Amino acid sequence: MAHFVNLFIYWAEKFATMNTKKTIVAVLVSFLISNILATLWYSIMDDANFVAFRREEMNYLGLMLNHLVFAGLFVHFFPSYYSSSPGTGRSLIYGTLMAALMFLPSGMVVRSIWTVDFNSIFFLNTLAHMVIGAIMGFVLMKIYLFKK
Repeated sequence: MAHFVNLFIYWAEKFATMNTKKTIVAVLVSFLISNILATLWYSIMDDANFVAFRREEMNYLGLMLNHLVFAGLFVHFFPSYYSSSPGTGRSLIYGTLMAALMFLPSGMVVRSIWTVDFNSIFFLNTLAHMVIGAIMGFVLMKIYLFKK
């Protein structure tokens, strides 16, 4: 585990345009927002998302890793996107686009390979992820602009 932490710190120092402390805080906050809001959404919409071959017990390590990778990439690309035209709207658009990039391809693959339909819940899940992304973009903007 320590190796991954050191690797993350190295990555944050070498590639991020935010300082290391801000990058780590931004990744952790983005991870929490993504994880908590997605968990809340899927808890509310559990019946609508049920499919016959769903696991009885979720693979929480896989879900956590998904949110962590998403949060890391989300934070990494934010400064270059945001700095070209700063503003609240830009951060909301960034979050929406990043969430669409994360959710739509995998959602379409699942529905193309397995017996999961393209239906209204797919549309609602897509909207939920895009709203979560917009919230993440807004919060990340606040962290990015914080002076200390």
